[in-house]
Amino acid sequence: MADDPTDQNRRLNTVIAGWVCIALGAGVILSEASLIALAVAAPLSIGGAVLLVLGLGMSSDMGLNSSRVASWTPDPTKMPDAGRVMYRVDTTLSEPIRTSIMCGRCAHLEWVDGAKPSEHTCPGCGTELWFSEEE
Repeated sequence: MADDPTDQNRRLNTVIAGWVCIALGAGVILSEASLIALAVAAPLSIGGAVLLVLGLGMSSDMGLNSSRVASWTPDPTKMPDAGRVMYRVDTTLSEPIRTSIMCGRCAHLEWVDGAKPSEHTCPGCGTELWFSEEE
């Protein structure tokens, strides 16, 4: 249900609606000091305060959980030739540390346990992607 676009911004929309109701209620009270204005502005402002408290109390979790994060993979697409070998490396920051390496020439995606290796050759097309000399 968290993937539904209407649910993603519910908290923000509720907070904005609360502030708008409070501002409109204050504007009605300040523009005219009559019983009719008070009868309109008081419920509007109270409703705005209730919406504001509800909106601020909503959970900001957008359905992000560890299983969805752990199952993420980059899109295997070819990269444009820029006069040199193109590749993409993504490393997770939390356990388990895994690194995805994607060759831009053939779009081969490979996963390696641990951080980025010091050298890598694409098993799909045999292109050496990088080589780091020890200093």
